[in-house]
Amino acid sequence: MVGIAGKSKACLDCKRRRVKCDLTAPACLRCAKAGIACRGYNTRTLWVNRTPAQPGTTALSVIAEAREQQLQQRQASRWLHLLRQLRSQLTPPSSSSSPSSSLPSSPGSSSAQHDTARFRAQALLLLQGIYLPQPHITEGGGNSGSDPTPFSWPVAVCGMPGASEALDHALLAFCAIQVRVSGEARVSYDDAVRLYNDALGKVIRALGRDESDDETLAAIVVLSTCELFVFSTDQSWSAHAQGISELLRHRGVPAVPTPSWRSLCLRLCVICVIQSLAQRHSLSLAPDRWRELVGPAQSPAGFPRLLEIAAEVPAIMEDVHALLSRGAASHDGRSHHYKRILVQKYHQLDAWRQRYQQMASPGQFYWPVLSRLESPADEAYPDKLFPFALKFHSIEDAITWIFCCTITLQVLEGFLRLDALPNTTTMPSPLSHGSTSGSDPVPTQADADALARRLCQSVEFCYGIENGTFGPQGTCSTQWALLNYFRRRGLRRELEWCENIKNMRGPASSCGIDLMRFGPG
Repeated sequence: MVGIAGKSKACLDCKRRRVKCDLTAPACLRCAKAGIACRGYNTRTLWVNRTPAQPGTTALSVIAEAREQQLQQRQASRWLHLLRQLRSQLTPPSSSSSPSSSLPSSPGSSSAQHDTARFRAQALLLLQGIYLPQPHITEGGGNSGSDPTPFSWPVAVCGMPGASEALDHALLAFCAIQVRVSGEARVSYDDAVRLYNDALGKVIRALGRDESDDETLAAIVVLSTCELFVFSTDQSWSAHAQGISELLRHRGVPAVPTPSWRSLCLRLCVICVIQSLAQRHSLSLAPDRWRELVGPAQSPAGFPRLLEIAAEVPAIMEDVHALLSRGAASHDGRSHHYKRILVQKYHQLDAWRQRYQQMASPGQFYWPVLSRLESPADEAYPDKLFPFALKFHSIEDAITWIFCCTITLQVLEGFLRLDALPNTTTMPSPLSHGSTSGSDPVPTQADADALARRLCQSVEFCYGIENGTFGPQGTCSTQWALLNYFRRRGLRRELEWCENIKNMRGPASSCGIDLMRFGPG
């Protein structure tokens, strides 16, 4: 009997391979013998839902998105399997799994027999698949001739040779949180928090035994990064920043700092700078001490050089906020003094940014592309607030540029708020934009608005799925700075847009990640 064309009952994989299927349900035995995970016999219907709000939807785009979801599901299963392997290495054989959890229950103490190097190598493999950008970028972690980058710390941490229960449990918690953030429903929020609390307890006990070695510092770095994805407020970050400063205050510095040490200290410095700016107080550890710990920048356009400039900003902003909180005309002399300092700092940051852009890409550093993300904040309006997004050559360029511009925006905002104080004198005309005297030109409100807009347009690139969860993390402090800026400017639509960043949706993106909110506003 001749069958009906196109009506083969074979499984999907046998159809693809053009072999005879044995029609065994639910999975084909022929596929099993060939070592193939049979996909079954039915394909789900894909609907091409083109609407006035999404006129660009096509059959090809829907199919591509469906394939991407299937790939993510397969990857999620792989990462969950690797996470279970990591967990089993720290769990004594007698421990049993919680019936409501896909992970073994927390042990009283970790297994002392696990292979530290193997465990951390597996943890790095998982982080490379979920957290770090693709392809894997490891600059700064193993090249002594280069400056560390914002994301060289995972390679440095996972490459540490010393045994440390606190560090291994911190890595396990971080891996579990990343698997959960990637969309794996079988790792619950309670699972992630339980592992985080276990690791935090081990860090506290290590510090109680006066263990302030590199591995303990690394554990603090890992836990502080965990908190960005788990907690809604930055209270724990404040404690970490203070604890980090106290540990490093009298810590010896290697005669020749290794790349791993520099990567670790760089991340610690970033944490403290962000937290100090958010809490409006100066760094507990002086900028000169941070410069000593991180080591000299190999390049004037390197990230450590940016941190040297940024580390001086919190102390300035603390005094500026104190001045603004009083707001009296009697402080006019101090206001003028700090306005000059802020203008100088603005131009320092701007000069570094230009050097970095020239070093990274002598041509076009970023360029506009049509935005693909949909924001709920745009639904009440006829058009998008930001129809174009900025595209960069790499996530390293994007995050470095965003970090620099975020601090620049806060410096600009401080200057403009001081300039708006009643009865304060306008800065002398030699500092105007048309000045030829060599003095620094004065930034304007238009400069701040343009910078804030470019920062908003850069967010979409960071949320690209190829940038891992590190991409969204890199915008955490930026979102806080933008919310504060637009709130003070009274720009309601821009404020709504920033508040809805976590609710954006679009193809090939990591939208939906709820990050920590810094404060106060």
